[in-house]
Amino acid sequence: MPERKKREEFHALWSKRDCREVWSLTIERRRKMKKTRAAYGKQCKICTRPFTILSWRPGHGARFKKTEICLTCSEMKNVCQVCILDLQYGLPVQVRDTALSISSNDSIPVSGVNREYFTEELDRRARAGLDNEPSYGKISPNGAILKFQRPAPYYTRNQPHVCSFYKKGECTRGAECPYRHEMPTTGELSQQNIKDRYYGVNDRVALKILNKAGQMPSLVAPEDKSIKTLNVCGLNASMTEQDLRDYFYSHGEIESIRMVLHRACAFVTYTTREDAEKAAEQLSNKLVIKGQRLKLRWGLPQAQRQPSGPPSMHHFKFPHPPQPEHAFYPSMDTQRMGALFPSQGSH
Repeated sequence: MPERKKREEFHALWSKRDCREVWSLTIERRRKMKKTRAAYGKQCKICTRPFTILSWRPGHGARFKKTEICLTCSEMKNVCQVCILDLQYGLPVQVRDTALSISSNDSIPVSGVNREYFTEELDRRARAGLDNEPSYGKISPNGAILKFQRPAPYYTRNQPHVCSFYKKGECTRGAECPYRHEMPTTGELSQQNIKDRYYGVNDRVALKILNKAGQMPSLVAPEDKSIKTLNVCGLNASMTEQDLRDYFYSHGEIESIRMVLHRACAFVTYTTREDAEKAAEQLSNKLVIKGQRLKLRWGLPQAQRQPSGPPSMHHFKFPHPPQPEHAFYPSMDTQRMGALFPSQGSH
C-alpha cells in the first residue's frame, strides 16, 4: 500500500507540472498557435519517466515540434525541453560548461536507482515551492560565453524534415508534400542524439562551435601609436550615441563618438592609446549591444587626398583629340566672332 500511494502521489505531481521550460525563441508566437497537449504521452529521453507532451507548429511551412524531455530534467540542466539548449544563452551544454569553466554533470547521477531517487527529490522540492535553479544558472556571463552566444534566433531548426520518398524518387505529392524535397546532407552533424547534447559529452554541434571560436582572428593594434579610434560596424536604427557611450565608457575615458548612420557604423575615440587597446582587447569578437552583435575594428586614418585638377569627362581613358595649331576657317576663330571678313576680290 505505501508503494502504491507513493506512485499515485508522483503521478499526480507529473500531471500538475506542465511543460514550461521551453526556450522563448522557439515559441515566439505561442498565443496564436494551436498547441496539442497529451498527458503521459511519452517517456522522457533522459530519465525514462512519463511526462506531459506539448506539440505545436511554429509557423507556416515549419515542422511540428514537441517537448523531448521532462520538466525535472530540464530544470537540472537549465535547458529547453525541445532543443536541449541553454535557456539563458541559447548554447549547447558542452559549450556553456566550457565557457563558464564548470561541470554540470557532477551533481547528476547516471545510474538508474540514483537517478530515480534524485529526480524524486527534485519533484518534492518543486511541490514544496522550493527553488530548483542550479548554481551555475546564477553565474554572471564572461567574455568567452558572449563570444559564443547567438543573439538572433536560428529559424533553420524549424524547417521540416527531408522527405524519405523524395530520396528514393517515389514522392507523388509534389508541392503538397509537407516535407522538404532536398537531398539529405551527410556528415558529422547528421549523427546527433539527445543524451550527448544533454550531458555535454561528444556533442558534434558543440565541438563545431568551439573549433570555430578558436579560429576567430584577434584584433591586432596598428603600429601607429597616434590611432586611438575604434570602428563599430553593424548598428541598427534603435542604437543611439548614448548607448555606445554607456557601453564603451567602462573601458576608458572617451574623447568623442561620431555616428555615421547612413553606413550603420560609428567611430569611438579614446583620450589615450592605452584605453583604446584595452577596449579592443576586451570587446573583440564579443561586442553585443541591445541584443545585436556588432563588429569591432581599429579606425585607420583617411589617406591624404592628392590635389585634383579639373574633372575629366573621359571615363574610359580615351586619348584627347589633336588640337589644331591655327583655325582652318574664319568661323572657327573664337576671337573674331561677329566680325566681317574682307572678300578675296576686294582691296
